[in-house]
Amino acid sequence: MNQFLTIQITEYESPLDLIYRLLEVNHVDIYDIPIADITEQYISVLENSSLAELDMELASEFLVMAATLMQIKSEMLLPDAKSDLVAEDFSDPREELVLRLLAYRRNKQLAFELEKNYAVNQGSYLKIAASAISLGLSIEIVEDKISSEKFAQAVKSLIHRNKLRFSDQNQRIRQLLRREKFSVKDKMLEIIKRVFRKSRMFFSELFPMAKTSKAERVSGFLAILELIRQDKIKVKQSDPFAVMMIELEPKLKNEIENGSVDFMQDFVNEGGGLIEK
Repeated sequence: MNQFLTIQITEYESPLDLIYRLLEVNHVDIYDIPIADITEQYISVLENSSLAELDMELASEFLVMAATLMQIKSEMLLPDAKSDLVAEDFSDPREELVLRLLAYRRNKQLAFELEKNYAVNQGSYLKIAASAISLGLSIEIVEDKISSEKFAQAVKSLIHRNKLRFSDQNQRIRQLLRREKFSVKDKMLEIIKRVFRKSRMFFSELFPMAKTSKAERVSGFLAILELIRQDKIKVKQSDPFAVMMIELEPKLKNEIENGSVDFMQDFVNEGGGLIEK
């Protein structure tokens, strides 16, 4: 620790300010103060400074602190101070000084923040909210009592709106749950019978958009694929995605004309699928 410091007592506002400065200069932990060295430096500062330059009250505070440091130093130097005491009952003589220094450091930090905020906000003015009367506005208090009739009417209106809303939702749900079932086997029979009567037909004639559902058109398309697989019809298209022209295979057409084919029994044996919407 430094034995000689060029510190003037007039630079500090209080004894705690001086001790805190000594701790900073010597890089001392505030919780483990080497009280003998700090007391020696504190007394040295007092001896090299003129207390006459300070007012009597402030000078007495510096002297009281010097006496306090010397008392703490003497208690710390007592031989075997802790030998006759139980460990739990022992108290550090520096404890009160540490608490005062911690409070001083906190206040110093708060003062620094206040000073910084003042530098930022100086020149600002607080505008207090104007009252309605100062603005020439009149305040009218309207008593709004709850009416049981209005409340009952509002409840009925709410029930009616909810009934309409939920009934619409239930209707939509029922429509979603309703299914159309189409047998691919039945569609195969229908296609053969209708194409046989007209020799050839377009797919759009068999399943017109305006009169058939999407599920029915899909089942009809699957039926056509199955009939092609069984070599019972042939389909012609001029180019991809063009209109499909459907005709019966000559062999099937001859069998139908000769009455040598049982539609239902043949397709039951070959199988037919079922499509659901």
